[in-house]
Amino acid sequence: MSKLLDISSNYFDSYFNPEKIRKVELIILRLAIFSFLLHLFIIFLGNNVLYFKNFQHSYLKAIYTPFSFILFYEVFLLVIIIPKSISEFIGKQFEVITLITLRSFFHDIADLDLIRAIDINNPLFISLLYDLAASLVMLGFTILYYRIYQKNSVTEQSSELTNFIGIKKLVSLGMILVLLILSVISLYHWGTQMIDALRINSNYPNPNSVFYVDFFSIMIFVDVLLLIVSFTYHFSFFTIFRNASFIITTILIRISLTIDKPMNYIVVLIGFLFSIIAFYLYSIRKLVNNKTV
Repeated sequence: MSKLLDISSNYFDSYFNPEKIRKVELIILRLAIFSFLLHLFIIFLGNNVLYFKNFQHSYLKAIYTPFSFILFYEVFLLVIIIPKSISEFIGKQFEVITLITLRSFFHDIADLDLIRAIDINNPLFISLLYDLAASLVMLGFTILYYRIYQKNSVTEQSSELTNFIGIKKLVSLGMILVLLILSVISLYHWGTQMIDALRINSNYPNPNSVFYVDFFSIMIFVDVLLLIVSFTYHFSFFTIFRNASFIITTILIRISLTIDKPMNYIVVLIGFLFSIIAFYLYSIRKLVNNKTV
């Protein structure tokens, strides 16, 4: 087992160092720019060429496409951040779900009639307000979470054991493979659903249900696995509760992706708040222990 951990650690360190990650970032950004221009061109054809009338949309719809690539990059960072810290890993989940909320705004704004639809009784307009309000609150909670984490990070990082970090690197490599496979499968299913929607002129499929539902379902089991493995190195009631609160947050994020607004945002914010309070109480407990020692 130790040999496997050494091999996976060396492989992870070689292929996911800052220089390689920067190269991946540049590739994804270039794809985002290309997809943005391509989407604009497709909308132009739909709005001006009768043959492509099924692609007729507001040009604002194109903003959503590059944002999806940026969001995918954040998910990639979420996966490779697993070996650093479980707490930082949860913070990155906060970032991802916040960006998903912002992407929902870009997705929905193109369907709104900007001249006549600014009405408090219009459900589409209310939906956009939910997106904006929820994303701001999520941003505030994320900042608060990271402030608590930064005050507690030195003690937490010094307690990490080499073998446990090696296991997390192995898990991270496995999740990268899962991410790639899931991306290909999801892209295929989304493509077929889009073709059917264009053919019968129906609503587009919900992009969050295509990829992120499955991804966060897998992340729940990853969280549980890391929690159980961590018991072999450090077992305490307070650590169990803190890590269990992180799992609960991941579950609530997963649930929120399949329910309607505004209940989905209420569920997410409850998950955020639960983790923040649990992490804060945990940090206070550690601070008190350090002072008494």
